[in-house]
Amino acid sequence: MVMKKKPMKKKGMARGGAMKKKGMARGGAKLPMAKDPKTGKMIPAFAMDGKGKMNKGGMMKKKGMAKGGMKKGYAAGGMTVGQLRSAAKAKGYKIMKG
Repeated sequence: MVMKKKPMKKKGMARGGAMKKKGMARGGAKLPMAKDPKTGKMIPAFAMDGKGKMNKGGMMKKKGMAKGGMKKGYAAGGMTVGQLRSAAKAKGYKIMKG
């Protein structure tokens, strides 16, 4: 008795299904709605706070290197030039200007 092989089942898009919707095309988030006391219309709840769309808008706070990079002391290994000279003098090194 010879066994017959079943044909492989197609997966995913190979079946001929429609493309998946991405992002807001799926429907997006549902906004919490509320009745506007002035007009009587249903509007998004956040729009009734009277603060406008650009509340807390504007420029971002500076972070990290955007503030202006490393400070002077760190550039010399955590010491200022004066501290570096006195540390070298204590160890007996001679610092040449140049």
